[in-house]
Amino acid sequence: MMLARIWAAAVAAGSLAAMAADPFAEGVRPTEPLTPEQQARTFHLPAGFEIQLVASEPQIYKPMNIAFDARGRLWVSDTLEYPFPAKPGTVGRDSIKILEDTNLDGVADKVTTFVDGLNIPIGLYPYKNGVIAWSIPNIWYFEDTDGDNKADKRTVLFGPLGWERDTHGNIASLRRGFDGWLYGTHGFNNESTFRGRDGSELRVQSGNVWRARVDGSRVEPHSFGQVNPFGLAFDEFGNLYSADCHSSPIYQLIRGAYYPSFGKPHDGLGFGPTLMQHSHGSTAIAGIIFYEDDLWPSEYTNNIFVGNVMTSRINRDVMTPFGTTLTAKEMPDFLSTDDPWFRPVDIRMGPEGAMYIADFYNRIIGHYEVSLTHPGRDRTRGRIWRVSYKQPPTPLPAFRDLTRLGVPGLFEEMNSRNSVRRSLALNELADRFGSGAREPLMRLMATDPDTNLTVNALWALHRAGGVPEELLNRVWKRPTPLFQTHVLRVLSETPKWSGMQQQMVFEGLNSLEPTVVRAAADAVAQHDVPEALPLLITTSTRLDARDTHLTHQLRIALRNQLRGTNAYQRLDINGLDENQSRAVANVSLGVANADAARFLLTHIRRFTEEPARVQQFLRHISTHLPVEESVALVDFVTRRFDKDLDLQLELFKALQEGLARRGAEMPEVARSWGERLTISLLGYAPNEGAGWRNLPVEGAPLSANPWRFETRRASDQQEGKYVTSYAAGAEHLTGTLRSAPFRIPAQLTFYIAGHDGVPENPAGKKNYVALRKSPEGTIVRTAPAPRNDVAQKVTWDLNDLAGQLGTLEVVDGDTGAAYAWIAISRIEPSMVRLPEVEPRLMQRRQIEAATLARTLKVTNAAPALNALLLGDSSEMEARAAAALALASFRPNENLSALAPLVGEASLGEETRRRIQLGLSQTNATASLDLVQEVFRTAPQRVQARLAESLASSPAGAETLLQLVERGDASQRVLGQAAIRDKITASKSEAIQQRFQKLVAGMPPALEEADKLIEERRKAFASAKPDIHKGRTIFSESCSVCHQVGGQGKVVGPQLDGIGNRGLERLLEDILDPNRNVDVNFRTTVVTMKDGEVVSGLTRREEGAALVIADAGGNESQVPLNQIAGREQTSTSLMPANFGEALTPEQFTDLLGYLLNLRN
Repeated sequence: MMLARIWAAAVAAGSLAAMAADPFAEGVRPTEPLTPEQQARTFHLPAGFEIQLVASEPQIYKPMNIAFDARGRLWVSDTLEYPFPAKPGTVGRDSIKILEDTNLDGVADKVTTFVDGLNIPIGLYPYKNGVIAWSIPNIWYFEDTDGDNKADKRTVLFGPLGWERDTHGNIASLRRGFDGWLYGTHGFNNESTFRGRDGSELRVQSGNVWRARVDGSRVEPHSFGQVNPFGLAFDEFGNLYSADCHSSPIYQLIRGAYYPSFGKPHDGLGFGPTLMQHSHGSTAIAGIIFYEDDLWPSEYTNNIFVGNVMTSRINRDVMTPFGTTLTAKEMPDFLSTDDPWFRPVDIRMGPEGAMYIADFYNRIIGHYEVSLTHPGRDRTRGRIWRVSYKQPPTPLPAFRDLTRLGVPGLFEEMNSRNSVRRSLALNELADRFGSGAREPLMRLMATDPDTNLTVNALWALHRAGGVPEELLNRVWKRPTPLFQTHVLRVLSETPKWSGMQQQMVFEGLNSLEPTVVRAAADAVAQHDVPEALPLLITTSTRLDARDTHLTHQLRIALRNQLRGTNAYQRLDINGLDENQSRAVANVSLGVANADAARFLLTHIRRFTEEPARVQQFLRHISTHLPVEESVALVDFVTRRFDKDLDLQLELFKALQEGLARRGAEMPEVARSWGERLTISLLGYAPNEGAGWRNLPVEGAPLSANPWRFETRRASDQQEGKYVTSYAAGAEHLTGTLRSAPFRIPAQLTFYIAGHDGVPENPAGKKNYVALRKSPEGTIVRTAPAPRNDVAQKVTWDLNDLAGQLGTLEVVDGDTGAAYAWIAISRIEPSMVRLPEVEPRLMQRRQIEAATLARTLKVTNAAPALNALLLGDSSEMEARAAAALALASFRPNENLSALAPLVGEASLGEETRRRIQLGLSQTNATASLDLVQEVFRTAPQRVQARLAESLASSPAGAETLLQLVERGDASQRVLGQAAIRDKITASKSEAIQQRFQKLVAGMPPALEEADKLIEERRKAFASAKPDIHKGRTIFSESCSVCHQVGGQGKVVGPQLDGIGNRGLERLLEDILDPNRNVDVNFRTTVVTMKDGEVVSGLTRREEGAALVIADAGGNESQVPLNQIAGREQTSTSLMPANFGEALTPEQFTDLLGYLLNLRN
C-alpha cells in the first residue's frame, strides 16, 4: 500500500514526466492512460491506411493472442491475472472471448465469453466447435457440444507443462500448417515435457518451437532454441517464421535446426542462420506477419511485420531473396504512436485483408525490467485495433461463413487471393469432411487447377489419406518451384517412399531451383535413405555458401543420413576428394559416435584445415574415439604440429574438453604429451634477452595486454614489423611496455606511429615513448604519439646521459575507442631489441602453461613456475597463474586463497612480493599472517575476493570465521551474497551457526544498497557523462558476460535497448544485482565430494560434465561424478562491487552509455 501511495504521488506531481524527455524510453511509462477514442488519434500510418478500434475494455481485458475461425470471428485470450497466476485452490479470472462484427463495419458489436475460469491463457487456435488453447498448466481443447457458444467440455491435450519459472514464457502462437499439424512456441525459462497418446515425448527448456497433432495423439520438435519466441507465420511455400526476443527479431526456421539461447550449445552444425542483423531497437518482439497478398500496394508484398512492445511500434522489413535465403532490409516503421502505453503483443491478418493488433495497453510491459509487483502495472485495459488499406486495387469478395459451405464453395476459398481464407478453407475441408473429400479432390486435381488451389488440394488429399502416386507425379511434372516444393513437403510427411517417390526427391536434389533443392533436403532429413548419401555429398559441394538456409538444410540432411547404422562404412572415404571429404567432416561434428571420430581423424590426416577447425574436430574426436585408439591421435598431432606450440596447446585443450565430456580418464600417452607441452611452453622465452614487460598504466582501468605485431609503413617509405597497441575494436586497451635496463647510448633513434585522442581535440598526452633513468625511474626524454598512421622518425641526443642505466617505455594510457594507440619499431642502436614474440602471446603462453601444470599436476614444472612467479619481467596475470599452480601442488587453504591476488594491482608491490615468496616456500604460519595483512590493508573489493576464496573450502571457511571473530577481518566481508551461499552450502551446522551469529548485527544489505543507489542517482542528475568513455568501460568490465549490438559474450542477458529500463532500474541492476534476479541467471552452488565449493552460472550438461560460467564469463567443466550436491541460489552471478570497482566518474560514464542504448 505504501508503495502504491508513493507511486500515485509521483504521478500526480509529474515527477516521472520530468525524469524523461522521451516517455518511450522509460520502462515505466510516465504518461497517463488514454481512452480508446483518444488513443485512436495518436497513431501514424503510411498514406492510404486507416486504423479503427475493434474492441476495448470492458468488452475485453488484457489481450494475449488472437486468431480467426472459419466463420470469420475473432477469438482472443485475455487476462486479469497476469503476471501472477491464480493461487492454488482458486478459480482464475481469465477467459477466451469471441468477437463478432455482425454489420461488417469493422467493429466487434457482439462479444461472447466462450470459456472462463482460466489462468493466464495465451496461445489459442479455433478448432471445429471449440478452441485449442493454453491455460496454466495445460494445453486444452475447450469444446461447445450443444451449440450455445459456451464451452461445456474441457479435455487436456498436453500437460501439465511448465509455467512456474516464468508466466510470460508459456505456450503461445498456435498456428496450423499446410500439413495439418498444430505449431506453437514454448517460451523463455520454463521446463516442460509434452507427452502424446502414442508414446511420443518432447522435453523442452526455455525457447523452442514444437508441433503436435490437434487431437493430442503425437508431439514432435520442429526447431530448437531461441530465447523467447512469441509469434509464428507461414509463407506460401510452407516456410515457418518466428518472432523472438533477444536472439534475433525474425527467423525463417529450418526444421531440426538449433538457434541461439542463453548458454545452450548447438548440435555440432552451428546455429541456424539469421536473416537480419538489426534488432529494431528492442529485445521485446511479439507477433509476426509475412505479407504476400496483393490487397495492399505492391511495396508491401513480401514484407514481414513484427510487433515491438518496447518501442510501441509495428516494425516493417522488406525481404530480399538470394536462393532460399531471405535478407531483411529495415524499413520505416509501419505503425507508430504518440501514446507510450500502446503494446502490440500479437498481430494477425484477417480474412478480409486487414491487420489486427492485440494491444496489451499498459504503462509497463517488461517482465524482468520492472518489478512484477510495481503498482503502475495496469490490469484491466486492453484494445484490439484493425488496420486496413482504404482503396485496395481489387477488393476481395465478402467473406462467407466457411462452416456453411460445401466442398465446391471451400474449393473456391482455397483459391482465394487472401492467404488467411485459403488456410481457413483448407482446414475446414480437411477437418469437416476428412476422407469424404477424396473423390471431389481427385476430380478437381484432374483438371490441373490454378496455383493456390492445386497447392491446397494437394495437402487436403494428403490429410484425407494420402496423395496417389500418379497424381503426385502429375503435379511434380508441372515444373514450377511452388508445386515441386509442396510435392516434396508432402513426401517429407510420407512415412515410406516408393521407388518413384524416392526418384522425385533425388530429382529435387539435382534441381537448379534452390527452393526445390532445399525442400528435397528436408524430405531426406526426415527419412533413412542411405542411397542418398553420394548425392547429398555432391550437392553440398556445388552450393553457393551465401545461400545460408539451403546450406544449413543440406547439412542437416547429410548429418541425419550419417547417423544411420554403418553409414560411414558405405562411404568410399579414400575416394572422396578434398571438398567432398570436407563436406562430410563438417557435418560429422553433429554425429556422436566413434565412426564419425575415426572419419574426422582420417580427414585431418589427408587434408589441411584451418587451425580453429582442427581444434573443433579434435574436440569431437576425443569425445567419441575409443580411448584405446588415442595413441594414433596424439601421434598425429605431435608429428603434424611439432613446431607450433600454440596450436598444440589449443589442440590439447580440445582433447581435455572432449575427454571431460565423456567422463574418461586421460590416457597416459595424452598426459605425457600435456606434460611435455607444459615444460616446453614455460621454457620458451625468446623475449627474455630484451626483457620487455607489460605493466598497468597508473590511473587507467586494469586492462588485458594490448601489445601485438603489425606491418606498418614509415615516412621513409620502408615497411617493417612494429610493436603496436592497435587492434580493431580493442583500442581501449592500455599498457606500458617497458624494456630491461640498458646502458644509454649517446644517441637513440626509433620510428613511432599512433594517435593521442580524436584529431580535432588537443592531444591527451597519454600515448608516448619515454626514457627513464634506472633505478630511480625519472623520465628524462619523451616523444608523443605523432598522431599519424605513418611512422615518424624520432632522434634523441643523449650525450648528457650516455653510459648511465635506463629503460625505454612505450605507453598507451588512452582508454578511448578510437585514435587511442601507439606503435614503435627500428630502435637503433640495437642494444634495445624489440620482442621476438608478441608480448600478449608470450603472456598467454605462460598463463596457459601454468594452467596446464595445475590441472595435470605437473610437479616437475615447479622450478619454472617459481621462476615465472618471481621473475622481474613476469606480468601480473602470468604470476597469478603460476601462483595458482604452485598452490595446487602444496595444499594450503590460505595460500590457495592468496594465489589469485598475485595479479591484483591494487595491492602494494611489497605485499604481492611477500605472497609470491610465500607460495614458493609454503610457510603455513607466514601464509596466515599474509591473509591477516590483506584483510587489514587491502581495499574492500580485494578483501571480499579473498573472503570468497577462503569460503570455497571447509578449512578456508573456518579460517575466515576465526579471523572475523578475532577482529582480524572486518565483519563486512561476510555480507556478500556469494560468501553466504558458499557458507550455507557447507554441511557443518556449527559453521553455519557461527556465520549467522557474526552477521546478525550487520545493517541490512538492502538499506546499504538503497543508500548507495540514492547517492549515485543524485550524482548522475548533475553529471555530464562521457558516453564514449562509458562504452569503453562497458567493453572492459561488462562485455565478458553481456552483448550489445552483437559484440560481447551472451552469458547474461543481451543489453540492446537496456536504456529503456530507465535510470532507477539500471542503478538497481548495477549496484544491487541480487535484487531482481531472473531465475535463469541465478548462481548455482556446487559442493564437491572433497568439500570444495564451486559457484557459477549453470550453462548446460555435456556428457559427464557440468559446464558452469564464472563472473568473468569463463566456462569450466565440473565432473558430474565428483559432485556431492548442487543448489540454485537467489543471487546473481554479476559482481555486486561496481560501486567500489569503478570511480564515481567511471560509473557515471557507464551509466550514461547504458541509458543511451535505447530504441
